[in-house]
Amino acid sequence: MSATELDRILAFLRSSEEAVCDEVVATAHGAAMTTPSLPLVWQLNALQVDDPEAGWRELTEEAERIQGAFMHRKLVVHDEQLGRRLCAPLLRRGWNVFRLLVMTWSGELEERDLPPAAEVERAAGAAALARFRREQPFGSQRDAIEQLAGMDDRYGRALNARDFASPPDVPACALRLYTKDGIAQIDEVGTIEARRGQGHASAAVMAASARAREEGNETVFLLTDEADWPKSMYRRLGFEEIGVVHEFLRVPLGS
Repeated sequence: MSATELDRILAFLRSSEEAVCDEVVATAHGAAMTTPSLPLVWQLNALQVDDPEAGWRELTEEAERIQGAFMHRKLVVHDEQLGRRLCAPLLRRGWNVFRLLVMTWSGELEERDLPPAAEVERAAGAAALARFRREQPFGSQRDAIEQLAGMDDRYGRALNARDFASPPDVPACALRLYTKDGIAQIDEVGTIEARRGQGHASAAVMAASARAREEGNETVFLLTDEADWPKSMYRRLGFEEIGVVHEFLRVPLGS
C-alpha cells in the first residue's frame, strides 16, 4: 500500500475530527481541537502535533496552557518518527502511550462461517454501543456515556455515518461506518461481554467493509491498538497494517 493512501487516511481523520469539535485553533506546533460542550470526550479535546521538530517539553507546556480547563491532556501525532521519539520521555513523565495501527482492508477473505450481520437503524446501533460502553471502566460515569453519544451524533451529521450489527435483531456487536470522498472508516467496534467469542465482531466488520466497497470506496480502514488483541482478528479478516498513529494521554492529572 502506498504512502499516498496513508496520507489520504490521515487527512480523512484530521478533517473528520476538526469537523465535529467546537473549535480549531492554530498553535505553535500544530492545532488545538477543543470541545468544551463535550469535555469528557478526549478525542475531541486534543492537540494535533504537526511540527516534526517539536520536543516533549514544549508540547507538554503547550498542553498545559491550552487544555487547562480539562481534566486530561492529550496529544495526537500522525508523524510516526516524531511519535516514536516522544514515547520514552512522555512515558517517564506519567503519560499513557498508545500506538494505533492504521489497517486497510485488502478485500480478500477465506470463506468462513459467520453469524448474520447487516446495517441497522441508528437507534438499534446506538443502544448496542451504549450497552458496550457501560461495561467499560468509565461505564459508571453517566455524563461520559451521554457525551460519547453526543460525539456519535456529530459524526453522523459530518459524515455519511451508518450502523452495523451482528446479529441485526438483537445485537451482540455494533459498529459505525463513516464514508467520505472514496474513503471508509470502520469505528467504534464493540461487543457486549456476555456474547464475546462467537464471531459477532468479525461478522459486523465484514458486513460494513463489504458495503463500503460495494458503494465504491477504494479504501476501507480502521484504527486498532497495537498492544491489544483485536489486531489479530482484523488481520484474519484481511486487514493489513500500513502505518501508525501515536496518541499520548495524561489522566488524571498529577502534580
